[in-house]
Amino acid sequence: MASSERYIFCDIDGTLLQAKGAGRIAFGDAFQEAYGVPVDMSQINFAGATDIRVVEQLVRQEGLRPDPECVRRFFQMLPEYLDRNMQRDPPEVYSGVISFLERVSKHWKLGLVTGNIRACAFLKLRHGGIDRYFCDVGGFGDDDGDRNRMAALALERAGNPSGAFLLGDTPADIEAARSNGLISVAVCNGQFDRAQLEAEMPDLIVDSFDDAEHLFEALEV
Repeated sequence: MASSERYIFCDIDGTLLQAKGAGRIAFGDAFQEAYGVPVDMSQINFAGATDIRVVEQLVRQEGLRPDPECVRRFFQMLPEYLDRNMQRDPPEVYSGVISFLERVSKHWKLGLVTGNIRACAFLKLRHGGIDRYFCDVGGFGDDDGDRNRMAALALERAGNPSGAFLLGDTPADIEAARSNGLISVAVCNGQFDRAQLEAEMPDLIVDSFDDAEHLFEALEV
C-alpha cells in the first residue's frame, strides 16, 4: 500500500547549498589517510556523482587495488574531515532556500536523494542550519553508487508515496526522477544552466528559489 504522506526529495550540493570546497578537501584528506597516497581532486567532477563512485574513480586513477578495508576506513574518516572543515567555513545556503523549506515543510515531508553518504548529508544540512526541515528518509551515497537506485530506495523507505517530487540541479537528478515515476524539478543553482537542464525535459524548472511561484503552485502550498 502506498504511503499517504506527501514527499519532496531533495539533492543537496548545487540544489540547496554550496559547500565551498569543504567536501572536496575532506574527500582528498580522507582518501590519503585510508589509502596512504595523496590524490589530485581538482579533476573530479562531483556534479551528479555519488561518493561510492568517486572513491572507485580515485582507486582506478591511482592504480590501486580495490580494498574493502580501505573503503571502510575512508567512509569512517570522511565525516570527521568534513565536520572539521565546515566548522571553519560553513556552507552557503542559496538565496530563497530557507523560505522555501519553511513554506513547504508545513505540508510535505522532506527527504533526501543525494550522492553524499548519510553522515555527510546531514552534516552539510546541519552546518547550513537547515537540518530541522528534513526527516531521515532518503537515498544516500553509501546506499548505492547508482543515483536511480538511490531514488528507488528513498521511495521504498518512504512507503512508496504517489505524486512525490525530486529536486536536483543535474541531468542525473532528472533521470533518477524519471526512472522512478517521480515529478522532476530542475533547479538552476549548480553547474548546469537552464538550457542544459531544459534539454533533459524535467517536469518543472526553477531559476532559483527566489523565483519559484510556479513550483509552489504545483505543490499546492
